[in-house]
Amino acid sequence: MEELYSLNVSDERLEDCRDVIEPDLQDLIRAAIASGFTAEEVLISISELVAEDFAFAVRAPSVH
Repeated sequence: MEELYSLNVSDERLEDCRDVIEPDLQDLIRAAIASGFTAEEVLISISELVAEDFAFAVRAPSVH
């Protein structure tokens, strides 16, 4: 198994990416809450999905 020792991404690129993602993320959160889920359920679900995608991207085991 490969270990991830560091991940280098520029602060500027991260800020630009957040600016692009944030509006859609807020819309997603609002839509899920409007569907009857609690904010906690939505945020935990999003966090789990992100963790799975991140694990895939760095070829690390995912946590379920």
